[in-house]
Amino acid sequence: MLNINDNIKIIPARIKQARISRGYSLADLADRTDVSKQIISQYELGIANPINIINRLIDVLHYPLNFFTKEMPKKQIEGTTYFRSNKTTSKKLKDAANEKVYIFDEIKQYFEQFINFPKLNLPEIETKDEYSIYEIENIAMKVREYWNLGLGPINNIIEVLQENGIIISRMKVRNTKIDAFSKWINATPYIFLSIEKNCAVRSRFDIAHELGHILLHQSITKEEIENKKNINRMEKEADMFAGAFLLPAECFSKEVFSSSIQNFIVLKKRWKVSIACMIHRCSDLNLLTENQVNYLKKQMTYKNFWRKEPLDDEIEIEKPYLYKQIIDIIQENNIVTNEQIVEDIALEPSEIEEYCYMNKGQLSVNKSNKIVSIKSVLNYWISDQ
Repeated sequence: MLNINDNIKIIPARIKQARISRGYSLADLADRTDVSKQIISQYELGIANPINIINRLIDVLHYPLNFFTKEMPKKQIEGTTYFRSNKTTSKKLKDAANEKVYIFDEIKQYFEQFINFPKLNLPEIETKDEYSIYEIENIAMKVREYWNLGLGPINNIIEVLQENGIIISRMKVRNTKIDAFSKWINATPYIFLSIEKNCAVRSRFDIAHELGHILLHQSITKEEIENKKNINRMEKEADMFAGAFLLPAECFSKEVFSSSIQNFIVLKKRWKVSIACMIHRCSDLNLLTENQVNYLKKQMTYKNFWRKEPLDDEIEIEKPYLYKQIIDIIQENNIVTNEQIVEDIALEPSEIEEYCYMNKGQLSVNKSNKIVSIKSVLNYWISDQ
């Protein structure tokens, strides 16, 4: 238990943020701290002082004391959050995920003192209420051309997006219903991937799907995204974009010369896209007859490939190393100590490591590096990793 000065100032909004980010309702937190939910509400509103139970809050919510004393950032300009499986994701889970994005944005703001992040580099896309298949195909090709990707397979989609200013994290979502989600904050798009999903090709599709939301659905409001009809349409559009972006019609169509599963296994190794996605893409592009598509689907069922496909364990999962690279540079150049990073960000070292996809123990506060000048720093972008 910490000995806490009675004069310490607890920020009410931090209590609410900590509670929501851990997926707790007022009643949940009240039960775990042995106080009423009315009292918890008063703490969050700043009506009552939580100093007498702050140790319990630290123990239950697993945030350090300085998280609760850290001022909230300036008002964040936010957009809508897009969830894979949006229809089945509870409000509590969505709210928890949202708070994690806000915390991750604070981590980004902290490291911007030391390093220049890649500038956002997206083509101008005319946002519409609804897109045709033809329009989505053109947008996918426009993005590929804008990023000089050509028409072949994308080797590492995470690197491509990070180099163009999209921030990606792979972390514990702690719920099997959330594969991925994305959100705009302060003119920066974020994509979060569930670390629990261990299939590289599905992860790549999730990223391309979220990129579709980022490009196509910037103007969608929170109210519109709760409408079931809108959700279905936007999910379909994001799926179509992902297929078109990962498997450009002009090049991919020339490689589909057989409707055998074996041919699609070969194509999967080259394109790093699931067989299921390629079958769907072939159907969209009329590369196979209806009978051929149905035959392939029956083969997928017979071989139990809908659950797990060949090569799922062999294709390497791509990793968002941007923040790890940033911290490597900070550590190698003795810009600031690990202790100071942990103190300033105000999270447990293990949680910072999780957000930033770092090696476990990389921020161990036992390491002692000598501080040198901070702001002289590194107008540096890690692009060659």
